[in-house]
Amino acid sequence: MPANLSAPSSGRELAASIGKNTLFGVAGNIVHVSARVIIVPAMIRHWGLDGYGIWAVLMSIAAYITLGGAGVKSAFQKYVAEATGTGDYDRASRRISTGTAAVFLLSVILLVPLAVFAKTVAVAVGVPQAFLSAATKAITILAFTGIVTNVTQTYQSILMGAHRIDLREKINIALEPITTVFTIALLILGYGLVGICVVFCASQLAGGILWCYFSRRVLPTVHVAPRFVSRSEVRELIRFGASYQLVSMLEALYAAVLPIAILKFYGANAAGIFALAGRLVSFATMIEGSYLQSILSGGSLVYASSSVKQHNDFILKSFKAMAVISILPLAFIALYGTKMVFVWTGRTDPLLEGAVCLLCAADVCKSLSSLCRVLYRVSGGAVMDNAQLLLGLGVTFLFWPFGHKIGFFGMIAGVRFLGQFWGMILMSLSLTSRFKGFHPRALTPTFLRFCVAAAVILGASAVALHLRLSWGINPRVLDTIRILTAAVISLLVAVPALLFTGSVSRSEARMMLNTVSRKFASPA
Repeated sequence: MPANLSAPSSGRELAASIGKNTLFGVAGNIVHVSARVIIVPAMIRHWGLDGYGIWAVLMSIAAYITLGGAGVKSAFQKYVAEATGTGDYDRASRRISTGTAAVFLLSVILLVPLAVFAKTVAVAVGVPQAFLSAATKAITILAFTGIVTNVTQTYQSILMGAHRIDLREKINIALEPITTVFTIALLILGYGLVGICVVFCASQLAGGILWCYFSRRVLPTVHVAPRFVSRSEVRELIRFGASYQLVSMLEALYAAVLPIAILKFYGANAAGIFALAGRLVSFATMIEGSYLQSILSGGSLVYASSSVKQHNDFILKSFKAMAVISILPLAFIALYGTKMVFVWTGRTDPLLEGAVCLLCAADVCKSLSSLCRVLYRVSGGAVMDNAQLLLGLGVTFLFWPFGHKIGFFGMIAGVRFLGQFWGMILMSLSLTSRFKGFHPRALTPTFLRFCVAAAVILGASAVALHLRLSWGINPRVLDTIRILTAAVISLLVAVPALLFTGSVSRSEARMMLNTVSRKFASPA
């Protein structure tokens, strides 16, 4: 861990911290993706697509179990970030302590019944009889672990609000390989869902302990203790923190409904295919989360101190950065996704290509709406992001009764793509009320330029699809060579294509390259 564990104390340090946080976030995501690259094929080999589909549904339930912590985590992050600028750490302590007490009570009220009725839940989501006993035990373990981890999320928020996302990522980087080794070992030894679930929960608890320890070293002036629980902060927590919590709950519910619907309507094999496609597509957005966290920590300062023109410039630059890290990788995966799955797992299925393409299209909308949501929250908004997710859930339950009729692709297109598309439209329009002089149509030319740039890049890389080797090479090795060739061509063509289409200016390209080079050259 680094010797300097303090929060940044000046504007220059804050700017450097945002860049460093993003880079460490990317590093953490690379480690996480590398672990998934190893674990997913091992799970499919030992359990089959059916077993992996059940595991993916359990992970969707696990994501929803964090309903008490994941949402308010972002609100707590904002409170701490504001305190590092104003110096009012007592108010931050009161808000965070009061919110943590509410999180604990909510977790107990909701998760204890989930543990008690775990079998009923497993049957309701369509878990086959062969996996029912293991899934029931896993849900019980996840529920009780969630009560603890929802509370420890507070300490992660303190690190993030103190602009030390890099430290949080270092903790994750240290834990991920250990978790991967234990998971693979248990799979080899023949342990099933329950054993792997225990490893997952143990890693979550270990992370919570480390977050607690390092948050006390980074910001000892922020306290989480019963003596700071205050009724006077309840109104603010309900207005902003609780609404953020509701966003998280709705987002987790929205993400969990589709895997459960596919398991229920089309079976465990289809659930496994969907989970595999979803995992592949998630690799393309591994930078996105780190970028958005950095925007949330540093964006409040920009909003408070900048002019209308600077606000609009900030939105445009943020949009360009998000387009680079989302549209281009997702377009690449949409074209080469099935080959990547074949190289990765050795599996092919006629449902995979359509699932990957639909999920890539949906995630483009999701990435842009997520940026709008963070910008909306930075400006102090607390209503429209909830409305966006309610709209998505409304679309979901509109399609649910027709699950058997519209089929696998119809369910993905209706629930995921249409839900994310209309959510993106709603959130982009909501920024007009928060940022004076801004209108979403100002971003349309930039978006179209990025689409043209993506078409040029993929068109150039498509030559790799016609690559032929005549010495009887293994099909998986041949597809590996094709994908690597396409990736190299894409990287070589990317900068000229972005500059030629006007997606990125020369000064912006130089600034990005200089920022990255300085961060890699500077000591950790």
